[in-house]
This record gives sequence, structure tokens and C-alpha cells, in this order.
Amino acid sequence: MASNTKRKGASKKRGKKQKQQENKLMDEAFLLLVLAFCILLLLSNFNVIGSFGRMVSGVLFGICGITAYIAPIAIFASVLFSVANRGNQAAVIKTVSAAVLFLMLCILAQLTLGTDTPKLEPETYYQFALENKKGGGVLGGVLAHGLSMAIGVAGSYILVLILSIICIVFITERSFLGGVKKGSTSLYHAAKEDTARRRALRKEREVEKKEREEQEREEERKRRMDKKVAGVMMDTSIGQSQAIEQSPPLEKETLEDVYEEMGEIFTEQKIVKERRGDLDYISVHKNHPIQTREKEKDREFSFDEEEEALSFYNEEMKEIKPVEKRKEKEKELEEERDEIVIHGDFGKEEEGESLETEPEEKVEEFPKVRKEKEERDYHLPSTELLEKGKGKDNGESTKGLKETAMHLKSILDSFGVKVTIKDISKGPTVTRYEMQPEQGVKVSKIVNLADDIKLNLAAVDVRIEAPIPGKAAVGIEVPNKETSAVMFRELIESKEFQEFPSKLAFAVGKDIAGKVVVTDIGKMPHLLIAGATGSGKSVCINTLIMSILYKASPKEVKLIMIDPKVVELSVYNGIPHLMVPVVTDPKKAAGALHWGVTEMDDRYQKFADFNVRDLKGYNKKLKTMRTEGKEDVPKELPQIIIIVDELADLMMVAPGEVEESICRLAQLARAAGIHLIIATQRPSVDVITGLIKANMPSRIAFSVSSGVDSRTILDMVGAEKLLGKGDMLFYPQGYSKPARMQGAFVSDEEVSKVVEFWSDQSGPDYNREVEEKMVTAGVSTK
Repeated sequence: MASNTKRKGASKKRGKKQKQQENKLMDEAFLLLVLAFCILLLLSNFNVIGSFGRMVSGVLFGICGITAYIAPIAIFASVLFSVANRGNQAAVIKTVSAAVLFLMLCILAQLTLGTDTPKLEPETYYQFALENKKGGGVLGGVLAHGLSMAIGVAGSYILVLILSIICIVFITERSFLGGVKKGSTSLYHAAKEDTARRRALRKEREVEKKEREEQEREEERKRRMDKKVAGVMMDTSIGQSQAIEQSPPLEKETLEDVYEEMGEIFTEQKIVKERRGDLDYISVHKNHPIQTREKEKDREFSFDEEEEALSFYNEEMKEIKPVEKRKEKEKELEEERDEIVIHGDFGKEEEGESLETEPEEKVEEFPKVRKEKEERDYHLPSTELLEKGKGKDNGESTKGLKETAMHLKSILDSFGVKVTIKDISKGPTVTRYEMQPEQGVKVSKIVNLADDIKLNLAAVDVRIEAPIPGKAAVGIEVPNKETSAVMFRELIESKEFQEFPSKLAFAVGKDIAGKVVVTDIGKMPHLLIAGATGSGKSVCINTLIMSILYKASPKEVKLIMIDPKVVELSVYNGIPHLMVPVVTDPKKAAGALHWGVTEMDDRYQKFADFNVRDLKGYNKKLKTMRTEGKEDVPKELPQIIIIVDELADLMMVAPGEVEESICRLAQLARAAGIHLIIATQRPSVDVITGLIKANMPSRIAFSVSSGVDSRTILDMVGAEKLLGKGDMLFYPQGYSKPARMQGAFVSDEEVSKVVEFWSDQSGPDYNREVEEKMVTAGVSTK
């Protein structure tokens, strides 16, 4: 009896398990059928199921409107969720909430995209959604019409929004008010921490400022100590009747020892090097000159440097008493007076009279000294500072090039393309084979054979230019087996660069035929440079800057360099061409661009006052006025080039301000003599926006990873087939198609030598007014 009961219980359990298994199979089959049905609905919306699909799609669009695109996904998700959570009350609430949310989307689509009728006409809503695939269909139209008649359109938007939020809260089981409260709390704490951090930073800066001022006062007290060095005694406590005795001149070794001893006092003073004849560089402490009469006799004397040296004592020294001169020494100096080069007016000194120096007057004359410094004659650097090319050929003979051309012709013949070889142009990196297709051969057929040509030639990559601008031929560019470097010195010493009339000459490189290409930045008038990392972008920027340093003086061209990467352009700090030190802070960089816009507007106002159209006419008119002897004539304005080495970093910090400033400068700054050079290694649409690209007419593309990036830069493919290492597509304003170039190579040592040349000749000449405006504009963008 007991055994029968056990068997009945076991059989009942087996029956229950079997029934559960059957139910699972039924559920799975049901879900697969629903999935197939939803896939058919989804594909019907895109007209890929045929006439039946068009009919089903029409019904779906007529009922749901534009939400028909997501209706199949919503249906399958709801069915799957309901089957998986059968018997769960919370699942029922979530499913109903999802259905209500879908209805809210239909109403919202009808309110924003649908048609409106004065009467309730469901067939009108159905027909509109069916034909236009817009609106909310019958569901959205009827519900939206009812809500609009009851509470108006604005009330309908509010009610739909509130109900949508409620549905989302039920579906996600997350409190909306709790999320808002949490976000507000985190925002409050972040703002509080930021305020505390700023307050601590401000206190730290104040402490540093006080320490620095105390250190400066201590140094000033040390400088006022009695010193008797190289015939000059500096003592602010000298009596009225005392005179300074001149000590015998020191030897060179003794003077160097004195400099070493003085180095501990003047640790922060800048050392200036000057060359005179065959003498070695003489180190001079710019703000504390110490030298003998013999040394003054032997070197070229510069009034500008003496003014700067004396200005060091202006704040502390109120008076320097007269110094008695010996007649014998004056006669000796008179004999060699013709050998001394003097800039400025020293005044007259009679024999036996004392020389008075009044620092208070020197302070008043400081602006004049700056003006004379800016108007000095500059010497351009010599090409001896640059390295010569090794001059080796890339190893491919004329015979080898002709054999490659015949091989190329046979490859095309094997694919049924008949061509005639017209010309071969051998460049530093690639060789272009010009081929004229026979009558009836489509150019597109040759272009489509690029991969087959690359395979048969065993080439790294092949680029086809079809057709070559101005020629009835197709160019097939094949990389050379051995490349030859293009040195920057070759370009600078070329006839094209030496005879180029513009001061904004840019030695781009060599073209496909090995010819030097020099262009005018002023005619570009703005340049966009883009390419992947390591493709030669930074070297190209160095080439551009070096071209300007070899062509223009600081009076003619001024530079503003923005380098968020810090390491690329900082080497140029110290050259007189810079208006401000190289900007590395992205927020200050946005301020620098804003200053450029302000300077542009200011220049246009000056042009209007003088009734001229551009910078060239303005400077010409000022020269004419100065020739006619008119007084209070303003100074000529230099051309300004703003160089941005990495646009992506600026767009991350202040995209709106940066884009607006770049667009305004690119649209209007040409006549004002302000030009933009923008480089980036992220040629994506969020960095090079449509507005920026539309206003940058000239572009240089280096090697990129994909054709999409190439289209972003050039509006066409091609840059993805470049070889890197300076291989570029040069697309200035006026070219119908980009030209392939090999950029020049300039080493860090060459850059350092040229920078040192300019720094030794003049030193930095920063404009403090520009720095202040730039910082102010940068703060306003935060």
C-alpha cells in the first residue's frame, strides 16, 4: 500500500515536471514566432519584404506614425519581459508603463511632426502618417487632438512630459526627485571643493608673492653694498666732495674670476652674449654691467643695452654723484672715438667736465629706448646654421624607371586597359608615371585597379590621380624603393625662396618632380594642417616658422604661438618675433585667439580713420606721411601669424569661444594682416567643425588612418594612401586638386641654432599689454 502511494507521488512529480518542460518549450516557440514577426515588421519599414511588406508597413505607420520604426522592438521586448516574469505583479506594472510611454511618444510625435485638423478625423491622421512617415498616426493623432482641445498645445506638452517621467520611474524603479537631489548635492559639494581649492591657491600665491618681494628687497640691500670692480665704485653713501678713483684695468682672467664671485648675487639675471670681430663671446650681466675702460674701447657700444643696464638701478638709486675724468684718458678715448658704434644721443661732454647720470630721467625715456630698439636694423640668419644634405640619389636609374613603366603598362593591358606612357616624374619619395588612356577607356576603371597594381608591383601603396589637372593623362604614384630626404637648407638656398617677394614665404618642400615649392602665407590666407601622429605635422610647423625667421625681421612679422602640448614650440621662447611667450595654457590660448579678434577690429578702425583698405595700404600711407615731414605719425603695423599646434586640446576646454574666434579671424583677418595656422592630429568633425573647415581655404593633409579623416581635411580621399615622414597633400586656395609634396626636414639642433642667433641679436621683445589682454580674455572664457 505504501509502495503504491510512493509510486503515485513520483508519477505526479514526473507529470508536473513534464508539464513544466512542455510549457517552457511552448513559451520558447511562442517567443521565436514573435521574434520572427517583429523582424518582418522591422524589415517592412525599410521596404525590403516586397508588396506584403509595403502593405504591413503602411498599416503600421498609419497606426503608430514615426514610432513605427521602434514599434517592433518595443513589442518583442514587452512580450519577452512578460513571458519571463509571468505571474509577477511588478512585471505587469512595468509592461503597462511601457505601453503608456509608447503612447506618449506617439502623442509627442504628433504634436511636433504631425498635422493638425480642426475636427477629429482619424482617417486624415492615418493617411498623413502613411504617406509622409511622420507624425503619431491614428493613436497619436486622436489622443493629441483630444488633449489639445482640452488643455491646449502647451498643456499637452507638459502633461505628456510628466506622464513620460512617471512611466520611466515605474520602469526603472529609480526616483526622479532622488536623482535630482543627488545631482544637486554632488554639484554643491564640487562647487564647495572648487571654492576651497581656489581660496587655498590664492593664499599660497600671496605667501609666495610676499616671499618673493622679501627676497627682492634683500637682494637690493646686497646690491647697495660698496663694490669696487673694474674701475667702477657703486656706493650710495658717497659724500658731496668725494670723487671716484679709477683703478687700473683688470686682465681677462681676473675679470672672469670676478664674474664667478658675483654669480652668487645675480643668480636670476639674464646673460647676454655679443660678438665683436674675432673676439670670443663676452658674458655681460644685462642689469648690472661691470667692465673696464679698456673693454669699453674694444667692444661695440650699444646705447640700448646701457639704458637697460642703468634702468636696473632706477628704483633704488636716486642720484649718482659726478665722476672726475682725467684729461689724459679723455685724449686717449678721443683718438678712438670713430671706432665706437653709438645708438642714440648721449649729449655733449666737455673736456675736464663731469658726467652726470640721473636715473629719474632714464625712467621717463624708457619708452623711447624701446622704440629705438624696435627700429634697429636686424640681420637675417646665415644658411651656415643649417645642415647640408648628403646629396645621395635614391638609387633608381632611368633604365629602372622605364622598366617599371613598361611593367605598369603590361599590368593594365592584362586587365583590358590600353594606355600610352607619356612622362615619368621622379620625386624624393614617390615617382609618378603619367599614362594616357586610349579612346573609350573609362578613368574610373583605372582607379578601381589600384589594389591590383599595388599587388603586381609589390609596392607599399599606390595612389592614382585621375586625371592630372591640366593634362590629358592619369598619374599613378608609386613609392620609390629608396627615399631621399629633403633638407631645409636646400629650400632656403634655392632661387625660388631667395627671390620670393613676400616676407611671409613658406618653403613647403619639393613636388612630385623634385621642384622646390614656395608659397605665400598672406595669399592662403589661413592654413589647416592635419595628420596622424608621426606623419610629419610638427616638422612642417617648424619649417613654416623657420621660413619666416629666414625671411622677415621682427619689425615686419610678429608671431603668437599656442602650444597646449608644451614641448613642441617652447624652443622658440626668446626670439624677438614673439609678441608673447609661447602660450601653453589652453584657457589662455582661448584668450589669445580672442585678443586676435580684438586686434583685428582695432586695425580695421585704424584703416577706416586713414581711408585705406588693408595693411599694405596703411603702412604705405604712413611712410608717405613721414616722408612729407608730418608729425605724430603712428608706427607701421607688422603682420601677425597665430600658430595653434593642437586644436583638439583647445576644443575640449572652450569649444564655443575657440570656434567663434577662429571663424571670425578666418573670415575677416586677411586684410588686417593677421593669419591663422591651425594644426591637429585628430581630424574628426568634432575638432575640425564645419564652420572652421569652411573658413580655412588652404589645407595640408599628412598621412591619416582612414578615408573618412581624409574627407574631413580635404573633402576627398587620398591622404590615407600617403607614406608618412613628411609625405603630404598640399591643397592651397586656388588649386583645383591637392598636389603631392615631400616636406623638408629640419632638426632640433638647426632650430636651436637659429633661435640662439635671433636671441643673441636682439632678445625677446614681449608686449606686456598683449599679455594682460590675453589673460583677461582667458579669464572671461572660464
